[in-house]
Amino acid sequence: MIIRKAKIKDVPIIVKLAMELLKYHKDFDSYFAPAKNAKDDYTKFFKRCIHSPIKQLFVAENNGEIAGYALGEICSRPPVFKIRNIGAINDMLVVEKFRKSGVAKQLLTELLDWIKSKKSKYPKLDYIELSVHTENLIGQKAWAKYGFKEFMIKQRMKL
Repeated sequence: MIIRKAKIKDVPIIVKLAMELLKYHKDFDSYFAPAKNAKDDYTKFFKRCIHSPIKQLFVAENNGEIAGYALGEICSRPPVFKIRNIGAINDMLVVEKFRKSGVAKQLLTELLDWIKSKKSKYPKLDYIELSVHTENLIGQKAWAKYGFKEFMIKQRMKL
């Protein structure tokens, strides 16, 4: 298994996987239902991510086949906070046939290494955050295994 930075040629497969991830989350909550033009928007978005200095898109590749992807970024918090910059994991998906083989751990390791490499440019870059739906028990368990801990509860209300 090779973990590498995504290339433009990988975008169509990443978009396909991202749509699967969106549909997976939609099963928990219709809030995540994809927009009509989601594929086109994802294509543009992932192409921008490949060239962004504050985002990193990785793919896991096994014998030429994309086994998963992960997207992370450096985020800035408002100036009222002492800790201004954080790393964020936006997406991670491993193709079903490659799950439970360490691919997610490899993708996470690459993201963490990339975020750590940004510490010289972003002082006090000491935290990485992600979001997991309250009903996604598999995701919660997986992220906890890697050391992530719940620290905030996000709430919403429908108008």
